[in-house]
Amino acid sequence: MVFTISSKQNDKIKEIVKLSDKSYKNEKGLFIVEGFHLLEMALESKVVEQVFTTKEIKDIPSDIPQYIVTSEIMDKISKNKSSQGVLALCKMKEEKEISSSHVLYLDDVSDPGNMGTIFRSALAFGYKDIILSKNSCYLYNEKVVQASQGAIFKLNIITKDISYLNSLKKEGYQILVTSLKDADDIKDITPNNKHVLVLGNEAHGVSEEAIKIADKKIKIHIEEIESLNVSIAGAIAMYLLGNK
Repeated sequence: MVFTISSKQNDKIKEIVKLSDKSYKNEKGLFIVEGFHLLEMALESKVVEQVFTTKEIKDIPSDIPQYIVTSEIMDKISKNKSSQGVLALCKMKEEKEISSSHVLYLDDVSDPGNMGTIFRSALAFGYKDIILSKNSCYLYNEKVVQASQGAIFKLNIITKDISYLNSLKKEGYQILVTSLKDADDIKDITPNNKHVLVLGNEAHGVSEEAIKIADKKIKIHIEEIESLNVSIAGAIAMYLLGNK
């Protein structure tokens, strides 16, 4: 189904603009993806509801509405300065129960670029269940989606407060918390097969509550600099722990 939209005042265009407003009550459960790569990943995951493009895309399934818009309209709805002229509205994924042995918990990670990059690394290193604290960055922020490079479509991502880690401990998960103080070098750690890696806030690290719940505090040995960006530290930790 292919349609044409030529007015910026069209209701569908207004809806997309509203979705970019954090205060907007998103009752339809939709989020925005931009670019051909993310569209392809979203189509594979069968979450695409509508496509907006400046030129018709021939291989879009016929049951997905495709709206041809002007360049001016695309500039209005796109958040990407180097837009590829394609944007899609996608359905948010349903949260599922934790089922894998390697789990990641993000304790108030606030930067969307960091979060998306962490998702990308998590998929690469086998951490397919991810838990976000309730004060973490909004999962469907455009920058999160973009930085994930499509990983967001292949992960099970749920939101729980830090006390949920106690429930996982009772199920046999070992809780490993990253910390710079009184922590064991990650190279000396042999993790349990079932474990949760906890990464903390960019400025403050993991919360005191997470530290109290932890079975072990771990750190990455570094020299001549105080700390690593959380997305870099997370990638190193997931690689090392996931391969032991």
